[in-house]
Amino acid sequence: MAILLTVDLGEGSTRQEQDDSLRQEYLGGLGINTRLLFDRTPAEADPLGPENVLIFGAGSLAGTLLPTACRTDVCAKSPLSGLYGSANAGGEWGAQLRYAGIDHLIFQGRAQKPVYLVIDDAEVRLESAEEIWGKDVWASTDWLKSRHGKDFHVAAIGPAGENLVRFASIQNDYFASWGRTGMGAVMGSKNLKAVLVRGSKPIRVADKKAFTQVRNEAFKRVKNDPSFGFIRRFGSMVVTDPFNAMGALPGHNFTVGYMPDWEQTRGRKVFETKYKERDVACFSCPIACVHWSRVKEEGPDQGYETRGLEVTFVLEFGAKLGLKHVPEIFKCVDLCNLYGMDVVSAAGTVAYLIEAYQNGAVSKDDLGMEPEWGDFDSIYRLLELTAKRQEIGDILAEGAKKAAQKLPGTEQYAMHVNGVELPVRDPRAKMDVWSLGYLTNTRGGDSLRTRSPVEALLGKLKDHQTEELGVDADYIANLDMPERLKKEIFGEPPAGVDIPAMTVYSEDLITIINSVGFCIRPPVLRSLGPDFYARALNAAYGDNFDEDSVLAAAQRIWNLQHDFNRREGESFSSYQFPARFYQEPLPAKDQSHLPLNNKQMLDNIREYMKIRDWEQTWGSDLG
Repeated sequence: MAILLTVDLGEGSTRQEQDDSLRQEYLGGLGINTRLLFDRTPAEADPLGPENVLIFGAGSLAGTLLPTACRTDVCAKSPLSGLYGSANAGGEWGAQLRYAGIDHLIFQGRAQKPVYLVIDDAEVRLESAEEIWGKDVWASTDWLKSRHGKDFHVAAIGPAGENLVRFASIQNDYFASWGRTGMGAVMGSKNLKAVLVRGSKPIRVADKKAFTQVRNEAFKRVKNDPSFGFIRRFGSMVVTDPFNAMGALPGHNFTVGYMPDWEQTRGRKVFETKYKERDVACFSCPIACVHWSRVKEEGPDQGYETRGLEVTFVLEFGAKLGLKHVPEIFKCVDLCNLYGMDVVSAAGTVAYLIEAYQNGAVSKDDLGMEPEWGDFDSIYRLLELTAKRQEIGDILAEGAKKAAQKLPGTEQYAMHVNGVELPVRDPRAKMDVWSLGYLTNTRGGDSLRTRSPVEALLGKLKDHQTEELGVDADYIANLDMPERLKKEIFGEPPAGVDIPAMTVYSEDLITIINSVGFCIRPPVLRSLGPDFYARALNAAYGDNFDEDSVLAAAQRIWNLQHDFNRREGESFSSYQFPARFYQEPLPAKDQSHLPLNNKQMLDNIREYMKIRDWEQTWGSDLG
């Protein structure tokens, strides 16, 4: 069963209901959110209007003490893209929601005045947020915890959400975020400042013996995966140096793929030796891939402490905006956390403006400053103006796509897919599964809904539809993947990785992971698959899933997200990168990467859609 709590903010009322069928069809978390969003938000609804619903959904295995099972998805129609919107975060918030006896929290309508919701086990109440409306996230969280108790976990927006910045985030306690697609703006549009959760009810599983066996197996497999040690040591920073080596950085708004001083200034070993203090783990996580940092070097920033560094932070602020000094990156990230803004969209929108300025499309008179790559003062100032919607920040708060519509002649500098700013890696360096997923992603340009479980970052391509194998035959034989899919993706015997087919599979696998509430970091992504998740759900709930039925549920979820986007106006032509990627080479270390081949890209997209069985959806576009 799934326990749903609906909060009508306009009426100030709450209603709890139980649904016995949703989880069987949509697994939980992201999956059930998708069904609820499709059914409860009318077509063509204003994303910032009261008819858009905002849904928090804890993964169906969150709080069970399985490894990394703590994550929650937030979904609504995105004010950034106008399409399907979702964001995912870990920490302890989702586990606490389930300990309070709730799986999904649905907000509808709009409160007349600012409010926040308190969930304290069986007690649910709305309270006035007027005293903290206008305050930043950290001050608001401090105030709420001091008033209600330090053991509450807080989902809150800052001034960016209140000001309807279209890429505003919802902050998960102090440093984690439901970041992408503007969920904080939806929350702000509802005059909802925060949601506090505290629970104490135990989660009872259907088969304790089977569940214990599944749990022990999961921890063993995650810890024994070859990626475990590197991820624990460096966290997501493990990929930053390989990205530079392969010339895949999003440098200076995707105009530079390689930076010669990268490893000496912003690389993973610099982070480890000069800034990393200790490992930090989410609830029930053995990996501890997040880190607490302190500036150890002498200078004005000595002693500065924060959480990080993450790959997204260093690639967005360090590469895309050209900041070389790690403490400056820390400060930009903390500013985003303080005001509640998605790091990728914030950096991408500022990068769009800097390049437009450098090319004379906007002037100093337009901006009131002269922003440059690597200029911390102007970058920090632009972030502040954006969060407050002041001066040029009022335009930047619309996101790069809409900002470009308001500043004619700047469209070519807006790097987005479906209005969502592109993150972390340039696809011209390697058109693999991850890169194709930027286009096929149902929430717009993003890197976190598609990732191959046998990814080899520095591996080569055999042709535009096939990657070289990054693992040996024994690894594939032991991979938790249906045998029929192994043959389709790798061949028999394994000879390569079919990019469109693996893109479909990896999207389905990550959909399962997000629906049950696990983390997608490689030790989990690589070591656990559909058979494991089927057995975990069966042990927890007494279900009768197998690997095929779990995958069928993931496909059902993905197709429904696609249907939502089609309903809201997505077209076949939406599946394309900005013109730059097809027209301009990308400077790398020894030579430039060629522009993407449009025909080859269309071949991959059409093959992907045929595997998804979308011929009827797109008809003649698929050829």
